[in-house]
This record gives sequence, C-alpha cells and structure tokens, in this order.
Amino acid sequence: MAPRVRPARSAAQAPKDAEKDSATPSTKTPTPVLSQPTTEVEQALSELKKQVEANSDYVGANFAEEARAIHTGDAPERAIYGEANAEEAKSLVEEGVPVLPLPFRPGRKSN
Repeated sequence: MAPRVRPARSAAQAPKDAEKDSATPSTKTPTPVLSQPTTEVEQALSELKKQVEANSDYVGANFAEEARAIHTGDAPERAIYGEANAEEAKSLVEEGVPVLPLPFRPGRKSN
C-alpha cells in the first residue's frame, strides 16, 4: 500500500495560476476559520469550556478514581473534569456518583 504524498508547493500552485487565466471567475466560497466559534451555540459551548477549565481541576484519565474518592470522602471536595470511558462512566452512575458528560473535549497540552 503506497502512502498518499502531497505534491510540492510549486506544483500545487501551478493549477491555481491556470485558473486565473481562464475566462470564468472562480465561484469558490472562502473556507471558514475553524478556531473561532461562529454560531451562538458554538459561542455558548466555548464559554462553558472556559468556565469549566477556570473553575475545575483537570484530573485526566484518573477521573473515575478521583470522582469516587471525592464521593466517598477520601479526597477533598472540589470540582473536577477529566476523561473516562463508557464503562467507567456507567459504573460511576450505578454507584450514585454525580457525573455529567461535557459537550467538548478537554484542551490538553500533549501530543
């Protein structure tokens, strides 16, 4: 199986120059920037994410263990967020631990 290799920049720009020479104008619409929220819903989710990150501790993959420890009183009570797979989340709900899935992924600084 051969990998898909992107052509060099000079080769990729050549067809664009050919389009400029054609008599028909381009009808392409500009591509929206993905890093900026555009709709009200996206803006609300962005604001929610900022509030969660500012007012909670990120516990990463240890979310289930940390949530259980807080629920049983073994860890100090505080707001946390992190990651849990479906099986861990179901187990937390069955044990009566109050959890809520967030509508976004944590913005971690990792590769």
